[in-house]
Amino acid sequence: MAESFSLYEEIEYPFSIGFKCFTASIESSCPHWHEAYELVTPIKGEVRVRHKGVAYTLAKGHIMLINSREIHSFASCPRPNICLFLQFSPNVFRLDRNQDSRIYNFYLNTADPDLRLGIPPERLIAPVAKIWLYAYEKRKGYQFRMHPEFFRLLADLFAHTIYDERFLGAVDTADSDTYILDRLSSYVHENYTEDISMEDICRTLGMSRSTLYRFGKSVLGCSINDYIHHVRIKEAKKLLRQTDQSISAIAQACGYTNDTSFYRAFKNQVGKTPNEYRKEGAAASASDGRIQGYITHDVGAVYRLLKEAPLWVH
Repeated sequence: MAESFSLYEEIEYPFSIGFKCFTASIESSCPHWHEAYELVTPIKGEVRVRHKGVAYTLAKGHIMLINSREIHSFASCPRPNICLFLQFSPNVFRLDRNQDSRIYNFYLNTADPDLRLGIPPERLIAPVAKIWLYAYEKRKGYQFRMHPEFFRLLADLFAHTIYDERFLGAVDTADSDTYILDRLSSYVHENYTEDISMEDICRTLGMSRSTLYRFGKSVLGCSINDYIHHVRIKEAKKLLRQTDQSISAIAQACGYTNDTSFYRAFKNQVGKTPNEYRKEGAAASASDGRIQGYITHDVGAVYRLLKEAPLWVH
């Protein structure tokens, strides 16, 4: 039985101002949330981002901002991807110690035709790329080059995107989406090896079936059954990578009563059969595999790509 955990992701920042920049090749991630804001822009291939119940496909030239405490997930597309990420703390907006604590929600998603950006997307992509390049090269004084780019980016967010703000007050935790997701996640991870009924979930969360259905559709962007399959298949992929157990044993260990239903669910989610996945050999995942679905990539190739792409460094 898997250990219970929250799908809250703790972000550690290497710089005191509170931001980090990195590249990652995305395989998949389960719905999760964090206090950090997160900018994502593909530099190769495509990635699918599910956010507020809608799936968006981001390609090179797109940029999306996920606000603090917003539930989201990532999935790969047929073409392999490499994405550039910038995560930053809500505390970066408190430059004055006496300033009121405020939360800003920016509406930035160039894959959404209903959201218009007041400047070309590369105006926001370029500083993220520069920050990564400075951190990669680590030339003398590189930290002093990174910070102006970061604050220039924030200034452009305020000047050229739609945003709203509110004071940071007490949040009704029991009614928050993140609280519901954490409780749902804990229950599913504690019981995914068994037969999980909607009645049991509703009773555990104190929700009606209709409310649970709406939560899945509007927040997760999938049914609760699909979410359960996601958790089971993620555990199955781990066993396929790390053990030599038979497919039947793995299916049973992940809560499937027969091989047929396991094969069907696995192929539907991963795009290949369990045998194909095992034979190809998945690259070792990085960081916390319970949340992220990062796979290894050639960082040197990313460096060369960014250096040769004038759109990002002009």
